[in-house]
Amino acid sequence: MNDEYMDMMARFISVNRDKTYTIRFTVFLKLFFVFCIGLMIIEPVFGAGQAHTIGDVILKTDQLRNLTGADGSGIGIGIISNGAAGLIQAQESGDLPQNVIVLMNGRGSEGTAMMEIIHDIAPGAPLLYHDFGGGAQNDFIYAIESLIDAGARIIVDDVGFLQVPYFEDGYTAQNLNRILDEHPEVILVSAAGNNAEIHYQAKFSDDGSGYHSFDGMRGIPIAIQPGGMFSAFLQWDDMYGNSANDYNLYLEENGELIALSERIQDGSTLPEEKFTYINDGKSLVQAELRIKKENPSVEDKNIELFINAQKDKVYITRQHLVIEDSIIGQAAVPRVLSVAAISPEKVNSIERYSSQGFVTISYPESTVRQKPDITGINNVAVSGAGGFPKKFPGTSAAAPHIAGLLALEWSLFPSIPADDMRNALLSTALELGEPGWDPAFGYGLPDAIKMYEKLQGLKPDNPLDSSLAQKPVKSIQSKMEPPVMLSGSGEITGPVIITSPGTYTLGKDIVHSAGSIITIMSSDVTIQGGGKRIEGLSVQFIDNTPIDQNAILIQSPDSGKLKNVVIRDMVIEGTTNAIIGKKLEKLHIDGCTLSHNAIGIGLYGSDNGLIENCLLSGNSYKGLAIKDGSSDNLVKGNTIEKNLYGIDTIGSVNTILEDNIIRDNRREDIYTPKEQAPDIIPTVTPTGIVPCPDANYDGICDDPNGTPQPTKAPTTSSVPFSYSEEISMTTIYTYPTPHPTSCWHC
Repeated sequence: MNDEYMDMMARFISVNRDKTYTIRFTVFLKLFFVFCIGLMIIEPVFGAGQAHTIGDVILKTDQLRNLTGADGSGIGIGIISNGAAGLIQAQESGDLPQNVIVLMNGRGSEGTAMMEIIHDIAPGAPLLYHDFGGGAQNDFIYAIESLIDAGARIIVDDVGFLQVPYFEDGYTAQNLNRILDEHPEVILVSAAGNNAEIHYQAKFSDDGSGYHSFDGMRGIPIAIQPGGMFSAFLQWDDMYGNSANDYNLYLEENGELIALSERIQDGSTLPEEKFTYINDGKSLVQAELRIKKENPSVEDKNIELFINAQKDKVYITRQHLVIEDSIIGQAAVPRVLSVAAISPEKVNSIERYSSQGFVTISYPESTVRQKPDITGINNVAVSGAGGFPKKFPGTSAAAPHIAGLLALEWSLFPSIPADDMRNALLSTALELGEPGWDPAFGYGLPDAIKMYEKLQGLKPDNPLDSSLAQKPVKSIQSKMEPPVMLSGSGEITGPVIITSPGTYTLGKDIVHSAGSIITIMSSDVTIQGGGKRIEGLSVQFIDNTPIDQNAILIQSPDSGKLKNVVIRDMVIEGTTNAIIGKKLEKLHIDGCTLSHNAIGIGLYGSDNGLIENCLLSGNSYKGLAIKDGSSDNLVKGNTIEKNLYGIDTIGSVNTILEDNIIRDNRREDIYTPKEQAPDIIPTVTPTGIVPCPDANYDGICDDPNGTPQPTKAPTTSSVPFSYSEEISMTTIYTYPTPHPTSCWHC
């Protein structure tokens, strides 16, 4: 038996000796023999259900349960993700207990999978779920506060916010610091993110023409198959909300613009550019992502770029990407435990996509943070409830392992303050990289037995009083109001489906990641914006792909036509389609500002509409598209400027343009699309830019010695390496599900 283990060890070392991140030989021996002895001598206590995470064995939490009888009882764990779909299914299979408390649900199933991991490790810990809130930072804070009010002492999230400050602490970070100061009984755990290979960062370097030089190259090469899409997010290190340095973001194919983001930074705006691109043609698009500084005379700034891509159809050349400094958002907050990911099969190698440190902060003063903090296990078994994959990858799977371990330890020592628990976790971890903290692994892999031994001798200066140490768990009303379905007149405060005639008003600004923020499925509907704003967001989760997001979608639930829909006086930005209507009669859009979307207004098969007094500006694809046999529409008194294309009316009949200002659009205002090749997805590498070998379908070229690319990629449901939020609304109620198709290229 010993000879067999020694042979396995020798083969493991031989296979992995050339990895970038390898542990020292003595540390590997220690990890290997402890793991093997644990498997041979200690019989793990596995929970009921269809699936059990191997992370329970690797972290030695199974040994701790056997040694102490601990099960996490009394330590409430709050989970924040994209939904608890499949909860009943997981309860029926025994993978989750019957007493899960749901304060607010969502449409996804990733939260259910996270709870299953926690329940495997700490089967007695009460579980509380809360939806992430759709992307608005105040809603995320409300979710955390609601869970704390309900009794959670550990809160774990896997929400990947891409539209937060990269170089300073924003609203979320500032409030998380406040919450941790107010609650010494609470620990926050966050997935570090899966952004290592979709990230670029460098100081701007002018190539002589005002564009950034990517180590001598014009841009980052990207190949997009037909139907493929991605979103790009650029920031630079001006103070958030006070940028006077004007950088722009472009996508070019053979030197010709095909997408852009040209916001104006005038000293009171965000240092940010972003756009979404969809290949709506029938040919492979081989493009370059480029960055330009508009004023060559000003100081060069540090720039940072994230590319959130549909991984089975978008290929990004790995050569110009930067793994380091790819942790942002709540995972970058010093007292939040940021969790990196390793695989059970390769405990000495960080996952290629696991976001890495350091974290560079520029304001209010320059500092460098050591993140991530700790490493967890991913690629583990879950039940697949709610349609989630049965193998759970990513830092989203690693983080709940840490939450479960902490609950197990804390149930044995409930009066120890949160800061002392965090320190005990980090100081007893097994080093996997460089001695001490490491930018890939943090402090390493937790050891539940060593942490328990340290806590036994710990005498905190300020132990928690009994009211905090024995905090009860209860079901309460969430601080967030769930969106509702409106029937008849009403106020819109979040994602809604409107099913009846009436006059509706925007009650507040809405910032959300829903697939369709307002869905109109009835005739005779008026929406009064009152000057308020709708903004689309991109949020990452492991089980979703980037979405074609609509601010307002107008379409009948059947094949009929809707009539007499009026939309007035609102601002829409940051979506794919700001307003999209299909098969409409007498649509009236009046006095709206539609800027920095992909398409401002898109009408398809729609007749006798009126678009007037609107500003369609800075949209990355088209300002206005009237297509698919639409007829007799009047476009009057609008300003259509600084879009890639101003107007596309090809395929419409008798579109009347009257008294419009059409100017400064980057390509022809009214254009005829080029003929495209048949819809054939290439199975060989095209000349020029990749597709290239990508055996694990992470959207990044493999190393030169990597496994060749298969001719047919699995779907994202079987290989879930894309993780943008895809929900039509966030709600605990059941709605009739509409089936309109979002449209970029209709």
